[in-house]
Amino acid sequence: MRVAVIGTGTMGARVALRSAQYGCEVIAIARDRERTRRRLEAAADEVDARAALAHVTIADDHAAASGAAMVYEAIPERLAEKQHLFAELESIVDARVPLVSGTSTFFPEQLASSMKFPARVFVAHFVHPVTMVPLAEIVAPADADAQALAVFERWIETIALEALRLPAPLPGFIINRLQFALLREALHIVERGGATAEQVDRIMRLGLAPRWTATGPIASVALGGPATFADVARSVVPTLDARGEIPFLAGRRAELAEPDPPARARAAAARKKAYAFARSLARE
Repeated sequence: MRVAVIGTGTMGARVALRSAQYGCEVIAIARDRERTRRRLEAAADEVDARAALAHVTIADDHAAASGAAMVYEAIPERLAEKQHLFAELESIVDARVPLVSGTSTFFPEQLASSMKFPARVFVAHFVHPVTMVPLAEIVAPADADAQALAVFERWIETIALEALRLPAPLPGFIINRLQFALLREALHIVERGGATAEQVDRIMRLGLAPRWTATGPIASVALGGPATFADVARSVVPTLDARGEIPFLAGRRAELAEPDPPARARAAAARKKAYAFARSLARE
């Protein structure tokens, strides 16, 4: 399958690499060819997959998507820019070629609002790094073009991702909603002095994360006893942060400074081990 990937940032480079790893011929399209090459090489080094880069061609013109069986976009999260790109692609690729967005926010109907053939626009929301996490949240329009949908689904299957087709899409889809619900409360605890950021992360890593890796939060209720969870919820839930924003992120971001290169490398290595363990556990 020939796949065009437009936008080669954090997610786009890894989607291009994963597609190449599983036998797709990939055309990676971005403004800066040299930067794209460096990003692809860095993504390949994370998973020891330099050989897959032989199946990736780099271009800087959207016209290079002509002849692709499907197109995946990973440009910045700005609706007008994505809409403009998809409208442009209509004059480049065949009318039945699926146009797939990696958006974390928008629905197919929004992305395709001014298109001639909106039924071939889909969303594939991956988990970073997609080279390690075999999961995709899939959103299709209600009147999806059957031929385009079949090609899209074949791509997801080809690159060995488990597709979770969402029956009722919500803003942010499921992964981000869960992530930000937990993040809001984690930062609220720090904000009110209930614990330090380091303590919150430690509790998560040694307490909740292993539990949820094994069973997930809802299955954990069944294991722990719904009555017990209900009793605790009556006391805890009314005290949880319910604000419509996370003030900590705007006002105290200096306290969440990015780690230095050695610390970042250690975190990346630890994540790689954690994702590998999660995949092995899921197969049991």
